[in-house]
Amino acid sequence: MVKSVKKILLKIKTSFAFAYFVAILVIFLPNAITMPSLSFRGAIVTAIGVDKIEDEVEISVLTLSSILKEEKSENSMLVSGRDSTVANAIANIESQIGRRLKMGHTGYVVISQSLATENIANVINSLSFTTKLPNTVSLVLSRESAKEILQQSNSLEQSSMYKLKEIIQNEFNVNYTKDTSLDSFLKGYYSETSTSTLGYIKIENDFSTGISSSQQNSNSNQQSSSAQTSQEEKKVISFQREHAVFVNGILKYITTVEEMKGVNWVVENNLQQMITIKNVTEQGLNDATISLEVQKNIIHPKVEFLNNVPHITFNLSLKLNIVEILQSQEHVKSFKEIKISNDINQKIEDEIKKEISFSLGKFREEKTDVMGIYKILYFANHKKFEKFLSNLEDKNDFLKYVQVYVKVDSQIIAN
Repeated sequence: MVKSVKKILLKIKTSFAFAYFVAILVIFLPNAITMPSLSFRGAIVTAIGVDKIEDEVEISVLTLSSILKEEKSENSMLVSGRDSTVANAIANIESQIGRRLKMGHTGYVVISQSLATENIANVINSLSFTTKLPNTVSLVLSRESAKEILQQSNSLEQSSMYKLKEIIQNEFNVNYTKDTSLDSFLKGYYSETSTSTLGYIKIENDFSTGISSSQQNSNSNQQSSSAQTSQEEKKVISFQREHAVFVNGILKYITTVEEMKGVNWVVENNLQQMITIKNVTEQGLNDATISLEVQKNIIHPKVEFLNNVPHITFNLSLKLNIVEILQSQEHVKSFKEIKISNDINQKIEDEIKKEISFSLGKFREEKTDVMGIYKILYFANHKKFEKFLSNLEDKNDFLKYVQVYVKVDSQIIAN
């Protein structure tokens, strides 16, 4: 009897579950079939450009097209919108293409230098809140209009395997100098020194440097006498490892590559670095020039306050790889036989000191803490540091009084 009741209850449960499943199909299946796919409801944005046109903001975006070319590569479309606010400019773009912009795959944001005379943090914040940009997206400042950079980038990607997103990421966030992400810029802006940096890119008409972003004419018989066409064919996107320094969100100056070399030795998440020493005469070498690649740099800053003046010593432990040896003699000793002697270590230390001193001199002159020394001193002993600052007429000029030293211990780990 009990078993019979259980069987009946089981059948009832099964029939209810089946009926519930059928009801879900009846209600939702028609909408699911007729609803357009996500690719038709949203436009995937790969890059953003921000320009100032008179009193308005122009937002330009590169979006992926749903139509594939014959070679099955991605096809992008450039669309722009202009208005007095970032939100309305983006809304204008969405009205033109009939889709919502999806920013999750955005690789970089280009900001025109003409916009940097004002507080670009306001624009960046608006862009971040309106579009929900990833915090890791790269920000770069362009000498030309941001829209022109995107046009050249699109041409580059359509005519070659190179993508500006990957080049920017590799140049500024992997191989050299400081992180230029959205998160890094805003952290610098809201810090005590209000100092941020962005990577700086340009468009040149010189093939000796930079990446050609023009499509070559496939028809050799077609020649244009137009000077404009000739100039466009020579355009290249130029990376010279310069950086734009902002204070309170306003552009203050553009650094040279030499002025940024010292930064990479002391920043927190220091990136790859090259160092060259000269006049090495030992271990079978005669007046040789040795280029070394830094595989690892462990930084231990030591802070002391002597007579209320901060002294900071950067202790660097370098793991190096020799990449080149040049000398007048034809025979060059094997890289594997070269060891870091006291003399070589001293030459490495002297070169790093020179680079750091040169960078620090620029930042002292401009009263900008690009190296992040304020943060190091504050966390080392914030009470003594605040006492030191209280005795200064101009707190922004604190770098002028900070004493900086460098000690290096280097080792070759691979050849």
